[in-house]
Amino acid sequence: MNILWAIIALSFLILIHELGHFVVARWADIKVLEFSIFMGPKLFSWGKGETKYSIRAIPMGGFVRMEGEEEDSDDERAFNKKPAWKRALVVAAGATMNIVIAIIIMTVISFSLGYNTNTISMMSEDSALKEAGLMVGDKIVSYDKKHVFYPSDLSLFLYVSEGEPVEVSYRREGVKGVQQTTVTPKETAPVYLIGVSVGMTDGKANNIIQGVEKGSPADMAGLIAGDVIIRVDDVTVSQRDDLLNHLQQTKDQPVEITVDRNGDIITVHDVVPVASQTYFDLGVQYEYKKGGFWGAITSGINYSISTMRSVFYSIGWLFTGKANFSDLSGPVGIVSYIGEVVDMGRGLSEKILYLMQISAFLSLNLGVMNLLPFPALDGGKLFLILIEKIRKKPIPPEKEAWISLVGFALLIALMIATLFNDIPKLFRGF
Repeated sequence: MNILWAIIALSFLILIHELGHFVVARWADIKVLEFSIFMGPKLFSWGKGETKYSIRAIPMGGFVRMEGEEEDSDDERAFNKKPAWKRALVVAAGATMNIVIAIIIMTVISFSLGYNTNTISMMSEDSALKEAGLMVGDKIVSYDKKHVFYPSDLSLFLYVSEGEPVEVSYRREGVKGVQQTTVTPKETAPVYLIGVSVGMTDGKANNIIQGVEKGSPADMAGLIAGDVIIRVDDVTVSQRDDLLNHLQQTKDQPVEITVDRNGDIITVHDVVPVASQTYFDLGVQYEYKKGGFWGAITSGINYSISTMRSVFYSIGWLFTGKANFSDLSGPVGIVSYIGEVVDMGRGLSEKILYLMQISAFLSLNLGVMNLLPFPALDGGKLFLILIEKIRKKPIPPEKEAWISLVGFALLIALMIATLFNDIPKLFRGF
């Protein structure tokens, strides 16, 4: 089932991407020879006239084949005969469509399910922000001189934190202007977990299991998605925090978990929690809002900007050593991740919403990655068009084809390398 969800999501993203190229090519009066979803041998093809539409055998990628794109052509409607600015628009249209559709999806989800803002709604007693003078109701504007578009930005910045003091800017209701203070993130104590993810009710984590990590204490105890946790030892559980708070007290001692499974009360014994890795934290939770058309649009845009910016940070951190190559995922990991996210939904409507959310995330990543100036990517083609404008003459097609071939080979090598990350993760259940 995971593969089916992945094919649906990736096919949609590819369709949107290639549709962007196709629509703008038609607008620019460029002759389109073929519009293909996927790569490899043709499975089906149809269409009359100059454009053929096809579905190919390998569920990866897709393309719009235009007259004069890979070779010289004397046709006045050929790609190579069009001005550089029109060709640049055609090339950039695919990634742009991915970004636009992601913003639309996240706006719909924000309007339907609600969204988080940068406003602090709760602070722990030892919160680093509280000690720095912030209060509930303050809205975080920037962290370490980087603008905060969405609360997930703070998690991203803390991922590479070593606990060094940073400057935080915030707004406080009733106080004019932006306030600034210095904050020192705190390293968390190990959190004891049993390896389950739960659903959300009105912005708060509930007690309904949405997913069980493979090989985790919960998995070995036989807990499954859909179970409702009602008790841990003799403590009643009505939300996730009831479970977490008790596990932090018992730490690595065995506990009993009682669940409601479709009306049957089941108790599993000797579930031994495991300690999570420590990380740096600010000790706050953020405001959850639901409804509001303009608020949903703003949330969709802010989430998209945040996600796109995180791609550039992640690439930079790979080169500086702040992030590890082992954290990268390729096609196998993406398929697995899509399936895990969708499985968190209890009914078909929830599964579709989760599928939309992960599709938006992947669409933003696809859009940004395609615009990077790397051979064989759209960004590489845009870079060659820029070189052409600087040189004031076109690059020979055979040289451009050679550059694309080298880039494609490097992309395949990277894809193979990520398999060594993805396949062990599948067996470990990460």
